[in-house]
Amino acid sequence: MAYLAFGQRLLVVGVRLLLAATHIVLLVVLLGGAGLVAAYRHYGRDLPDTALLGIRRPAESTLIYARDGVTQLIELDNPNGGKRTVIPFDRIPQIVKDATIAVEDASFYSHPGVDLRAIARALVQNADAGEVVSGGSTITQQLVRGVLMPPEERTRLTLDRKAREAILAFKLTREYDRDQILGMYLNEVFYGNRAYGIEAAAQSYFGRHVWELNNGEATLLAGLPQSPTRYNPRVALDAALARRAITLAQMVRHGYLTPARAQVIAGEPLRFAEETAPRIAPHFVEYVREQIAARYGAERVATGGLRVITTLDPYWQAQAERIAYDTIRGGPANPDPLAARGATNAGVIMLSAQSQILAMVGSVDFADPAIDGQVNVTRARRQPGSALKPIVYAAALQRGWTPATVVWDEPVSYPAGDGVYTPQNYDNQFHGPQRIRMALANSLNIPAIRTLEFVGIPAFVDLARQLGISTFDDPARFGLPLALGANEVQLLELTSVYDTFRNAGRHRAPAVILRVTDAAGQVLERFADQPGRQALGSQGEALAYLLTDILSDNAARRMMFGAGNTLELPDGIVAAVKTGTSNEWRDSWAVGYTPDVTVGVWVGNSDNAPMQEIAGSNGAGMIWRALTLAYLEGRPPRTFVAPAGIEEVQICADTGGLASAECPRVMTERFLAGTAPQKPDISVVTRRVAGDGSCLASIYSPAAEVRDARFLVYPERFQAWAQAQGNPPPPTSVCAAPPPTVAARSTTISAPPPNARVAAATTLLVRGAAAGPYTLEIGVGNAPPTWQPLASGAAVQDGLLGVMSASTLAPGEYTLRLRAELAGGSVAESRIQITIVAQ
Repeated sequence: MAYLAFGQRLLVVGVRLLLAATHIVLLVVLLGGAGLVAAYRHYGRDLPDTALLGIRRPAESTLIYARDGVTQLIELDNPNGGKRTVIPFDRIPQIVKDATIAVEDASFYSHPGVDLRAIARALVQNADAGEVVSGGSTITQQLVRGVLMPPEERTRLTLDRKAREAILAFKLTREYDRDQILGMYLNEVFYGNRAYGIEAAAQSYFGRHVWELNNGEATLLAGLPQSPTRYNPRVALDAALARRAITLAQMVRHGYLTPARAQVIAGEPLRFAEETAPRIAPHFVEYVREQIAARYGAERVATGGLRVITTLDPYWQAQAERIAYDTIRGGPANPDPLAARGATNAGVIMLSAQSQILAMVGSVDFADPAIDGQVNVTRARRQPGSALKPIVYAAALQRGWTPATVVWDEPVSYPAGDGVYTPQNYDNQFHGPQRIRMALANSLNIPAIRTLEFVGIPAFVDLARQLGISTFDDPARFGLPLALGANEVQLLELTSVYDTFRNAGRHRAPAVILRVTDAAGQVLERFADQPGRQALGSQGEALAYLLTDILSDNAARRMMFGAGNTLELPDGIVAAVKTGTSNEWRDSWAVGYTPDVTVGVWVGNSDNAPMQEIAGSNGAGMIWRALTLAYLEGRPPRTFVAPAGIEEVQICADTGGLASAECPRVMTERFLAGTAPQKPDISVVTRRVAGDGSCLASIYSPAAEVRDARFLVYPERFQAWAQAQGNPPPPTSVCAAPPPTVAARSTTISAPPPNARVAAATTLLVRGAAAGPYTLEIGVGNAPPTWQPLASGAAVQDGLLGVMSASTLAPGEYTLRLRAELAGGSVAESRIQITIVAQ
């Protein structure tokens, strides 16, 4: 204890002098002999273990890259610290090492961790300057202060702290070689601008790796640690350059550079990165941040130095952004922007054949607050309009309907609260019987409502959830208008639904990560191309193909959209696509896919303001078409291949029944094996008609009008529609007798009476009146094809017209016909029917 007291007394004067001159105290300058031993024992108690430096991994920023593994999207720095990227010692350029040693600690490779001469020199310099211009701390001391000492101790200018720091530095040089210490220092030291370590500094100031810097940039960084704020080149470039001049002078002084070489380095350009440079795909980056935070925790993401390779393709991200921007706001390829009709924003999702997000455009301008540009519209809830209909029909196909099933497009109403819900089609017309193929391809509303009525709302909602829709979470809003998009969905999820159809019904959540490694390079996860979960049931692959076949049927779509519409791609390119438009033109959608890519697009306004007649086809459809064609350019055309279990059958286009020779319009339809119609539902009958053909010929029908006519017999529910289309059903009633004229009334058969039954052996007297020369004839049946003369004569007034022997006729029904020639060449006619009966 006596030694300790003596050592402390020796220090009092020295401490006071040093504090007054420099505010920096270093115990070892004044200690010696017994006092030094005693002080070492006293201040060496409870020191941190220097072995921790060998196993410690400093907090590092998480880096997120595009799919190429080179394009850095963002560095997620610690919100409570800063940015740091640890790099191996051999990746640090030699000039950085030399410059750091020259300006910070010229005797680094020779002193034992504490440089007494540097301390004395700093004492003199500080006294001359009247302020602290040099601290005299070695690189080793700076390292132990910044890493091993607790934050509350490292900033104190006290005797205790400096003594402990010196002891730790001394120990460190005995346990690690100098390159190890220098490497740890260069990865730890603060360079300002939230950058810890030389690599983070290179990225922060110059936007490049440290090994990509020129010598002028590298030596500028080497001088910053002494006072990162004072020498920050972004705010005090002159001070930073002056500090670099000192660094270069020190390098010359200690033999690292020649004066000529230092002069050349001083003249090299400084290529600073733009501090406000826009980030690549900011909405995608935020989505990835959420994903990795959910998997690894926010703390590990902030400090764990994760390296995340995402699925984003920088080229297609740029293309999607450009096309969306030009379509909304105009550009060289689009002189007619949608902004002129009240559309201010758009969102785009682009998925690869492996269901990886290649591009995510969350708004046309991230920096524009007028459109809420920082809000990611691909994840916002919006009404999808008719873009939801494929899910409705998918549910119907699951329950036995086929693409040939007919749904009636005709006026219909449903109770709705205190009122009535009366859906209308886009064109305010009704189109009669429509096969599902036509109803879906042409986006008819009423058939979709009726299909949902058949499926049932619970089954539809359940299937939507199976396909990845998460926004059907309010049962109070469920009703038949769901079929027309009355509930909101996210573009990201709806695009995933269509991607599921492309993927043969197997659902895969859109992938955003290809690989994640930790700071040590260990792979934590890697993308695996899995087939996905079958969301459409046991026959899901075939059902998905049927939906794809309908959505890619350009011929079927032309009924409403016309030939050469936006959705019809050129050069034989096959794409399955559906549009949607919400009420009052508030949302425009287009979602579609080829075998290679799935693209979903929304156009509208973030504040939900209506647009001016921008529908799915002439809004979002334009972006969808341009981006899809751009992606397919130069790629060999591919078609959708039918899986096993699909058969092609000829059907009657009007009814969906099996085709026959009588069917007026035959087409080929595709079915799940075993579900095609088994028999024709249209037949042909022949009837003997007269007049306009709507009645059966009778004894009163003029011979010139009587003819045989063929009639198509439709199923009962189609007959009224068929008649309106010019295909009346066969007549069932006999043509009525024409109203008699005066002359016709005087040409009659009075006996036998109508429908008389005459015995076979009877001789029958036929009596009556004829207004002019007449002929009496008989024919078989009630509409005889031929006539046999019985008698003829001049005009008769209530007299005998002729005699007929019934014995010459076989039993059966017969018709007697009296025809009289009138003045002017007209003919009066009278007929009665009789029956010859056997005795």
